[in-house]
Order: sequence, then structure tokens, then C-alpha cells
Amino acid sequence: MSITIRNLDPAGADTVSTLLPLLRAATATDLPRHPEPTASYLRRLMMPRANWDTTCLVAYDGDRAAGYGCLAHDVEINPDLVYGDLRIAAQDRAEVTGPLIEASKEYARSRGAVRLVLDSSEFSGYEPLHSAAGGRVLAADCRRQVDLTAIDRAQYAAWAAPSEKNAHYRFEIWTIPTPEDLLPALIEAYEAMRDAPHGDLEFKHAPPDVDRRRRTEAAILASGPQMYIAAALTQDGEIGGFHEVLVLPDFRMADVGNTGVPAKFRGHGLGLRLKTALALHLLTHEPHLTTISTWNDAQNAPMVRVNEAMGYEMAENWSSWQFDL
Repeated sequence: MSITIRNLDPAGADTVSTLLPLLRAATATDLPRHPEPTASYLRRLMMPRANWDTTCLVAYDGDRAAGYGCLAHDVEINPDLVYGDLRIAAQDRAEVTGPLIEASKEYARSRGAVRLVLDSSEFSGYEPLHSAAGGRVLAADCRRQVDLTAIDRAQYAAWAAPSEKNAHYRFEIWTIPTPEDLLPALIEAYEAMRDAPHGDLEFKHAPPDVDRRRRTEAAILASGPQMYIAAALTQDGEIGGFHEVLVLPDFRMADVGNTGVPAKFRGHGLGLRLKTALALHLLTHEPHLTTISTWNDAQNAPMVRVNEAMGYEMAENWSSWQFDL
């Protein structure tokens, strides 16, 4: 192989048609239980975030696209870090991975970053290639998914019903854009994500910012998916817990976004109630869905217990590899 690297704009006219076959080939190896990606799913993976710059580095063998990396740079909050993953067909990984990693490092340096982080599945075979390129594992995640066609709906309904511990909360479910009267409470509740475990990977969380949240939700909608949010509200209007799920109209698997319960509201069974209530809501309002996928840090035992009770099954273990630049 004679590998050359080209930069593709995620919003470019030919980007989806170039990358979708690569994404499908890589997904078949790395995520064997994952539905085959659609064009809209690829667009969602590349969707911009507020104050993030995103690019795609594509490895070509002559005129044939052989693999790509989608890289994101949080220029405001984590300017020292470029984050992404590689999508390479299994038969090309031995020869394509090294050049793509080196190109990703060079891109990160050009942005002023001093760290590159790439995620990889346990099924990918990237470990020796990442190690050879100077990477080290700093965090471990698990992806789980639940078959919505096989859940016990009566049990879900029981979990979603008020209990002695949480009957005093008012539950609401909405689609973005979040109503203006709920935005301040939602971004305050997001502070719960600060103490979510993430191994030894270091990064900063954005401070509460209503305008940033508006722009984030607008970017999500512009890239195709709808986001559903379930929240538990106190009598004072605080949000005691929230749960997000992203849905694409032509894709049968939904993806969990963030789920958080601020420390002072924990122990009330809100996580399980929120997650089951929203799952039942989706079965009614998005009948094409058959699966929900969720990610958890391997150290997040409370959320793992909730997911396993709901019937989520292990799909893959993932590692976050950091390359110091």
C-alpha cells in the first residue's frame, strides 16, 4: 500500500458517500451487535458541538479510501486535547492504522493540542498498533444495549411509577429545544456529570451556560436526530435528575446521551424511574425503535446496576488510548 492522507470536511458534499462504506466495514468488526449504520447515523457521529471543531482525516491507497479518523477539538474548554476514533476495515488495519495515527497526531499539534485520545473496541485488534505508536490506556468504557422488543413492559411501568422515595418529584418528558423556563435548571443539573468516573483521563467540564446549551441543541437538530429528555423536578423547580436519548427517524437503535442525578438527590431511585419512563415513552412515540444503546465508564457501578436491571446486555468493552504529543 502507498498511503496518503486527505482532510475531508464533515459537511462536504462527498463526505458521507466516501465514509459510509468504511464506517459499515469497521462497525461489523468493532461492534458486532450494532445495527448497520445509515447515512443519517454517520452524520450524527460527525455532528458539530458548541465551540468544537471537527474534521475527518481519510487514508487513501491510491484512489481507494481505506480508513478514516473523525477528530474533534474542544477549543474553548479543553484546548490541549483532540479526541476521536478510527474506522478502518479489518483487512487494512495493519497498514493503515499507523499512518492515520501519525496524521492525527500532526493535526492535533497543528491545533496547539498536547494530547490525542482515540477510543477502540475490544474486538478491533488495535492494541498492538496503538502501543507501537506510543499510546497508553487511561480509561475503560462499556457499551450495552437493550432489546426493546423483549423487555417486560409491566415491570418497566412499575419502575416508572412513583414510589415512596420519589413521589414528590414532578416528571416531565420533552423534545429539544428545551423550553426556556427549564433551561437554567437543566444546565445546573448537568453539574452532576462532573463527578462521573472516567478513569485516569483528564478533561474539564464546561461551566453552566444557557447560551451554550441552546447552541448545542440547535447543532443536534441541524445534524438530523431528535433528543428526548426526561427530568424529575422538585417543587422549587430544581431538576433532581435527567436522562437524554437521541433518536434518528430511519435508524432502529437509539443512543443514550447523558444521565445525571445531582448528589443531593441521589438515593431516591430517580435513575431507574427516569430511564424506564423514557423507554416506555419512546415505544409509543418512536415505534420504529428496537434497541437502545448506552455507554458507561467501567467504574460507574450504580448506573451499571440500573442498566443491568433493565435488561441491558454487554455489547463491547472500549478503551481510551492517550498519545502524548
